[in-house]
Amino acid sequence: MTEEQARELGRKSGREAGPGLVTFWYKKFDLENTIKAIGKVTSEYGRNFSFDSSFDGKVHVLIMRHESGKNASAYYSESVKAVFGMLGLDCRMEENEDQVTAYVDALPSSTLLPPLKLVTKTPR
Repeated sequence: MTEEQARELGRKSGREAGPGLVTFWYKKFDLENTIKAIGKVTSEYGRNFSFDSSFDGKVHVLIMRHESGKNASAYYSESVKAVFGMLGLDCRMEENEDQVTAYVDALPSSTLLPPLKLVTKTPR
């Protein structure tokens, strides 16, 4: 798999599976529950990476350490960026071969679209 293929798979995973995973475990797709899901479900239960986080009142810093190489970093980076983007949050990423660091603003970005609203169709 190329690095760009790993990135595309990460974007797709973040958009398609991220909200469902968070909602399944925590019943509500929001910032706090998404951070919990990354830390608990993906890191601790899935054992994909070790996870640390901090918050300075403005920015959440999420650190994901792994030993899986640059393609795994590309995948994790794009997946995390996509899932926070669906919440309308700005997420800046730093990555190297064994670590991905996400900087997530606590308040929605005015440059991003608001989160999608679920539309249900009622039978006629």
